[in-house]
Amino acid sequence: MGHRITTERLLLETLTADEAAAIRAGDRAGRCWADDYPTDGDAVVAGIIGEAGDAYDEEAELGVLQIRLASSGEAVGGVGFLSGADADGIAEIGYGIAESVRGQGIATEAVAAVLGWAAGSGITAVEAVTDPENRPSHRVLERCGFERAGECVTDDGRMLRWLRPMPGGPSAG
Repeated sequence: MGHRITTERLLLETLTADEAAAIRAGDRAGRCWADDYPTDGDAVVAGIIGEAGDAYDEEAELGVLQIRLASSGEAVGGVGFLSGADADGIAEIGYGIAESVRGQGIATEAVAAVLGWAAGSGITAVEAVTDPENRPSHRVLERCGFERAGECVTDDGRMLRWLRPMPGGPSAG
């Protein structure tokens, strides 16, 4: 069954193993996808889901959601958590949308919706990591209450680290 979150303009639905397999295979047949979906990020997430195999849990409390436009049902991106919280109660969020829908507030709306969904999960904070040059992503995070929390180094190089305390968590003011 999975998860489903609706907002004013979006449907956020669990990225199923079947949909992830179609992304990996580039199989658009019968899929309601924007012309420029999946993005490179969606392909990476679909690959991770493929590597997880039967261990991928579509019912996970904090999972990966496909972003669809409510008006057309068209998939335009993804948002969510690839794993649960770490030992400190911090869960990392990731997101991305197709270039054709950028600049419309869709990423902000999707991230805000997922933060609301995660609020009751017991996590203490949500972390995000962005490329230092990705200013549109920085604005999404700022609009959603994240603050810069230093830098880190990933396989992709030097990145900015962002943190947002969750309501009710020990790190919340």
